[in-house]
Amino acid sequence: MTKDDIFEILRMRICLLDYAPEARLNERDLAAEFGISRTPMRAVLQRLERDGLIESRHGQGTSVTSIDLKRMQDVYLVRMRLTDALADSEQLPISSDLEKELADLITACEAVCESRDKREFARINIRLNTIMHGLVKNDVLREINEKLFFESARFWFLLLDALDFEEQVTALSDEISMLRRAIALRDIRLAAEIHKSHLALVQSSIRQQSAYSGEIS
Repeated sequence: MTKDDIFEILRMRICLLDYAPEARLNERDLAAEFGISRTPMRAVLQRLERDGLIESRHGQGTSVTSIDLKRMQDVYLVRMRLTDALADSEQLPISSDLEKELADLITACEAVCESRDKREFARINIRLNTIMHGLVKNDVLREINEKLFFESARFWFLLLDALDFEEQVTALSDEISMLRRAIALRDIRLAAEIHKSHLALVQSSIRQQSAYSGEIS
């Protein structure tokens, strides 16, 4: 595997809470698992740390970062602003396969609604984010969005336990359906507005969760 492959595997484990917040990560054990030396493994961990997913402290080792509600509110606010930048960016040609891919995600939502598979639901969200920000040429925008998306994705995955799962899957399916229509019209600005509205709903859920946490603390 390349360092990029290992980075993506570990990022996904953190996103899906296989590594819970504050869980310890051992550089030597991870290097042995992936069959590489500690030097490239250290480079992967440094990249995860730059993305805010883990932290290293002298004398305490490396651990997954904790989740802060206030920071998550700020992250979602910035992600909403990034959709404005997406709307204003130069778009890439839209392939004829994209509408089918979005249709497949709708079908996947229907299956998840029955199976109640949270991990698959998270993967659908990840795929949709990749599609949305793969519509434009702006590499800087994609890089910033990807970092913030994965930082917030694990919180959203954790928050699902406090929400109506079927309602959330339905909301995502509705978003994808509207995005599919916007893509059929080749209207990236409309697609960005649809995605921004969905992020606003998530941010509202975070505010409610934050208020609830304040009441019980």
